[in-house]
Amino acid sequence: MTRGAVLALVLAALVVGYVVWQRPEAPAPKPVPPKEVVLQYADGSTMWRSTGAWKQPPIVQRVFAELGTAALSFDSLRGTGGVVRTTIDARAQTFAAAVVGRLIPPLRVIDTSAPTRGRPRELDASVTAIDPGSGRVRVYLPGLSSGDDLAGGVRKELPAALAEPLATAAAPNAIEERATPLNVSAAYATLAARGVQREPHFVTSVTAANGSLLYEAADTTKPAFATDRVDRITASLKEKPGCDGTACVPGAFPWMVGYTPKLAVTVYVEQAGAVDAGLPMLIWQEFLKELPA
Repeated sequence: MTRGAVLALVLAALVVGYVVWQRPEAPAPKPVPPKEVVLQYADGSTMWRSTGAWKQPPIVQRVFAELGTAALSFDSLRGTGGVVRTTIDARAQTFAAAVVGRLIPPLRVIDTSAPTRGRPRELDASVTAIDPGSGRVRVYLPGLSSGDDLAGGVRKELPAALAEPLATAAAPNAIEERATPLNVSAAYATLAARGVQREPHFVTSVTAANGSLLYEAADTTKPAFATDRVDRITASLKEKPGCDGTACVPGAFPWMVGYTPKLAVTVYVEQAGAVDAGLPMLIWQEFLKELPA
C-alpha cells in the first residue's frame, strides 16, 4: 500500500471518529410513573389511595409494615399497582372515632415527662379491637388529637390488674410489663378464643392491578391456655362490677379491656390523670353497647 493510501485511510478514520464523537447521546429513558395502590376496608370500600396522598396515617403504616414481612414493600406495590384488602371494619372504626370524639373533653394538659417536659399535650384515647376467631384487627384507632400512635406505636406500663387474668391462665409471660394496646387486645383475644392463640393481622389479601393474587393471609393457630381454666377466668370476669355480663377488667386505669366471643377490645387514655377515672370504662361501654351489628 502506498504512503498516500495509508494517509487517506488515517484521515478517513479521523473523520469517522469525529462524527461519532459529535453525535449526541441517546436520551435516558423516562422513569415509569408509580402505579396506584389502594387500601380497602374489609367490606371493599376505600380506606386510602397512594395517588395524591402526602403521608401515610398510622393505620396505613401498620398495613405496609405487615406486608413488608411478606416481601411486599410499598415501593414494590407501586411498581405493579394493586389493591390491599384489610381486616378493618369500616363501621366499627368510624364508630370508635365517634365515641372517642364525643366523650374525650377538649382539655390540654402539661406533659411533665422527659424529653418533652413542659410541652402542652391534648388528652386523647385509642381503641383497638381484634376478632378472636380469626386474629383479624377490626378496629385500630390510634387517637384523634395527639398526633401519636397510641394504639401500637409506644409501649405503656401495664397495671397489675391487666396481668392478673393472664397469670391465672398459667401464662405469666403472655404479655410484658410494658405493652401497646394492640398487644393487650391480642392477649385477651386468646382468652376470648378459649385459649387458642392467633396472630393479629391487618391484611387479608393483596391483588395486583392485573387481577392476579399476590398475597393471602394464612390462618395459623396454636393452643396457648387450657380451655377449662380460661372458661373459669371468663366467668369470673363477667361478674366484675361495671362489666354488665361481659368479661372485662375494671380498675386498670387508664386502661379498660374486655371481650366477647366475637371481639376483644382495649381502650387506653393518654394523659388520663387529668380526667375522671371512669372515662376508659365509659368509652369501652359506649363502643360495645352501640356497635353496629
